[in-house]
Amino acid sequence: MPLARIRDAVIAGALGGTVAGLVFATLHAFIIVPIWDRMMGGLVFGALAGAVAGWAFSELYPEQPDVKSSMAAGAKYGGLLWLAVTPVSAADAIFRAVGFLPRYELVGVALAVLLAVASGALWGWYRTRHKRGMVACAAATLALTMAMGGPVPIGRNLWAFGIFLAVLPASIVAGTILGASVALTSRRTAAMAP
Repeated sequence: MPLARIRDAVIAGALGGTVAGLVFATLHAFIIVPIWDRMMGGLVFGALAGAVAGWAFSELYPEQPDVKSSMAAGAKYGGLLWLAVTPVSAADAIFRAVGFLPRYELVGVALAVLLAVASGALWGWYRTRHKRGMVACAAATLALTMAMGGPVPIGRNLWAFGIFLAVLPASIVAGTILGASVALTSRRTAAMAP
């Protein structure tokens, strides 16, 4: 895979991640409370997670024939990335319900990291059948989990579950931006080639 395509996907992912942070903050304001005064750090984490997700996108979807197809692939990718991190929050809810996590919080952190990495690695391996795709997807699911602040305590109350669900549209928007940006950049690069 050309290094320029990975670079373009990482840059596009950072842009998409920043926009996803804004989408999430908007949804957070509607669901719980506005967090605009604390969003600068969230936007930085969103951009970093988006950059890593851009790398994984370039591994999973190496070529898209046009902008529309790339946007659709990006939207699908964003939804699948969110789905790949759901086991982290689901396991957290189960472990909290049985009383395991309050006593063994560090074990819970290790389990969250392990689940994030494992789900991404399995997804990457299933889709690409090569190590680079596996590592990229593992890094993307870990980065998104970290950008979310770790497992979302979905079992705590309805608002927490709403916040967890708010990550889905943010991921789809980011993926769509990523797909469009990668396709447009590839088109521009091809037009500038001698």
